[in-house]
Amino acid sequence: MNLILRNARVVDPANGIDCIGDIAIAGDRIVEPASLSQSESTRMLDVSGKVVVPGLIDMHVHLREPGQEYKEDIASGTRAAAAGGFTTILGMPNTKPAIDRAEVLADLQQRVDRRAVVRVYTVACLTKDRAGSEIADLRSYADHKIVLGLSDDGECVQDFALMEEIARIAADMGLPIIDHCEDRSIMDGGVMRRGVVSEALGVPGMPGATESNMVARNIELARRTGAHFHMQHISYVESVRLVREARGEGLPVTAEAMPHHLLLTHESVRLHTTHAKMNPPLGTEEDRQALLAAVVDGAVSVIATDHAPHSPAEKARGLVEAPFGIIGLQEAVPLLLTELVCKGYMDLSTLIARFTVGPAQVLNLPSPSLKPGQLADITILDLNTESTIDLVAGHSKSCNSPFHGRRVRGAVVGTMVGGRWVHGQLGA
Repeated sequence: MNLILRNARVVDPANGIDCIGDIAIAGDRIVEPASLSQSESTRMLDVSGKVVVPGLIDMHVHLREPGQEYKEDIASGTRAAAAGGFTTILGMPNTKPAIDRAEVLADLQQRVDRRAVVRVYTVACLTKDRAGSEIADLRSYADHKIVLGLSDDGECVQDFALMEEIARIAADMGLPIIDHCEDRSIMDGGVMRRGVVSEALGVPGMPGATESNMVARNIELARRTGAHFHMQHISYVESVRLVREARGEGLPVTAEAMPHHLLLTHESVRLHTTHAKMNPPLGTEEDRQALLAAVVDGAVSVIATDHAPHSPAEKARGLVEAPFGIIGLQEAVPLLLTELVCKGYMDLSTLIARFTVGPAQVLNLPSPSLKPGQLADITILDLNTESTIDLVAGHSKSCNSPFHGRRVRGAVVGTMVGGRWVHGQLGA
């Protein structure tokens, strides 16, 4: 397909571009518009009033396949990703079986090749079966290009010496450790953040130090070993401070924020109960403000969704028994456009950078770009469309989220992977 997207607002953070212009696509690549403008086979599509950005990356997604396809699978999850504007996603290894050995990776690659509509990579386990006691055969992952990092996501290796040994191997392999930071010794069975809301609801709460203790541990390991530690879904003011200081020191430390931690506090649990139960849990307004400031100024360089589908029956078990997690692939971009960009907390280029340049740097991928020669992975936004989030009508198999029914302004209206429409097909 030869196509020219005419009169777009082009926002390309990797190249410092925010202007009105044309984007031309030939086959799977972006090309100079002049090279196609005289061709009779070129289709012209006027996208005046729309914003064209590099394809977005979500580096924290639970696709649940293999083993829990009743919650989500590669086909449904990647359709949701495409509708959410994501052209590349990173799957987590807490599948059944866990992604902890070469044969499971080979099977996963075959499944992705058959069913995915966007680019799918994965992180592979740090320890066998994510049990935190025996190091997986990390070096065997090197033969699998689908692996971009190492993680026991959902679990956290508690033993310092074991994690130090893992970090030295990861540093030698050049792969980031993407860590779920959780100090189990002080979690105390908590199902939300400890505080006035947990006390009012009569449920066990966990202190913020559950997270920040392990953030501090990982920073020390980065200092000792040179391994790149990426802190998943940080949510606590002390964690933000520690990451900010580590980055100021020049250590190989990065972190990600989630839309729910940027937009909600633990007060939401009163209204949404299990649909606002996630791990790490929602924090205080002080936590939210500290995290937002860090995302705006780049101390936290990544936004990801932690898309975590669960069945209605599982989420109906009550706050103590229900699993942690909410979905987010389709909702994240409209929510953040509405609450951060439209309200002036963050400019559009910064938001797009947190979904493109930031994750690409962590994962050692080329930064998504709209420059000629780059893969035609493209997301098209309409900043003026207003709608209501309807999780039942979404592509995910699950509906667990506190954002159902939320009014939003801004939408993903087209997504292209390698020059092929996977969502929207504007003008078709």
